[in-house]
Amino acid sequence: MKSITRLVTAVVAVMFAVATLCPAQDVKPTALGKGAAFNGKKIEIKDKGEVAYLLSFTAGREFRGHHGRPEEYRRAPFVYDSSGAEVAKDDSPGPKCSVKVTPTKDGQYKFVIKNAGGANTVSFNVKVA
Repeated sequence: MKSITRLVTAVVAVMFAVATLCPAQDVKPTALGKGAAFNGKKIEIKDKGEVAYLLSFTAGREFRGHHGRPEEYRRAPFVYDSSGAEVAKDDSPGPKCSVKVTPTKDGQYKFVIKNAGGANTVSFNVKVA
């Protein structure tokens, strides 16, 4: 009986850790077109909210995504490829966060920005090399 209790406790602990440490990817992304043509966007993020954007990029052409954020903003950007795999994240303390990716294939990349404290307005920009 003790071993079953320990097993259940361990499974619950692992599930909690995964849910806490992994960024959510369930926000419906807004398509913003081609990354090379993107001119930036001001984003209003609610307290505990998150936003997701899709941009298309060409293989081999590095891009950098960054956003300015207030000091109380507690989450950095994450970037996912079309298969859903995380390809970049910035977990620096800020106040500005950035990610750099050189795509291996043409396709859409999803940027996810999550706010962990207080409503904020941030600027989101992408530059293609």
